[in-house]
Amino acid sequence: MSGCLSSHLPVPQSNPAPLTWIRPRSGERCRVIDWTCGCRSVVYELCSAGGQFFIRRTVQGANRTVAETSRGREGETRKLWTALLTGRAR
Repeated sequence: MSGCLSSHLPVPQSNPAPLTWIRPRSGERCRVIDWTCGCRSVVYELCSAGGQFFIRRTVQGANRTVAETSRGREGETRKLWTALLTGRAR
C-alpha cells in the first residue's frame, strides 16, 4: 500500500501452520522489535521481555483484543515470525 512503511501479511498459503494464541501477561513491559502495518485490522508485533521472545496479535476496532504466542528463545520465535510474514503460519 502507498504510504505504508511496515510489512503487510500476504494471503496465507494453503494450510498455514496454526499459531497458538494465549492471553497476554498484564502490566508487563516489552520491547517491540518488528511489527506489521497498522493500516490493517490485525497488527502483529515481534516482542521481547525478560530475555524471552513472543509474537503479539492485536485485533483493532470497537472490540479490540490482544493475544500472544507462548514465550520462547529468540531463534525459535524469529522462525515463527518469518513464517507469519510469508503466509506459512497464522
